[in-house]
Amino acid sequence: MILLRGMFLSIAACALALTCMAQALEDPAEEARAQALMRELRCVACENEPISQSSASIAEDMRARVRTMVGEGASDDEVRDWFESRYGEFVLFRPTGKGLSGLLLWGAPFGLLIVGGLIAFGVARRRQAGASEVEPVAPEDV
Repeated sequence: MILLRGMFLSIAACALALTCMAQALEDPAEEARAQALMRELRCVACENEPISQSSASIAEDMRARVRTMVGEGASDDEVRDWFESRYGEFVLFRPTGKGLSGLLLWGAPFGLLIVGGLIAFGVARRRQAGASEVEPVAPEDV
């Protein structure tokens, strides 16, 4: 029984490898570029897994689309833009940071740091000003 399972898994692995090899581009430079792009694109069905490593059927379709576009002569930016327009900025492992979402993503931490510094400065000034305004009270006034 164990032998049969091992044989089945070996045959399945070989079939998968042959399928992947059959889809590869003929030009090694184009295939290397397609592989690099596949590592930059996130599988929309898997969490934080590039399409180059995912076994989901949508990832297979995405890999085929990358190879098709690279084979047709599309630039890397055109491929990224196509996937971003189709699936949103989530599909990119390195978001471009365009528009309002990019401004919030990159600007919010610095804005919060500045606001926190201003609050701390104001609190420190109030404490310092409050400490110098206190006059000692004579014992007979109490």
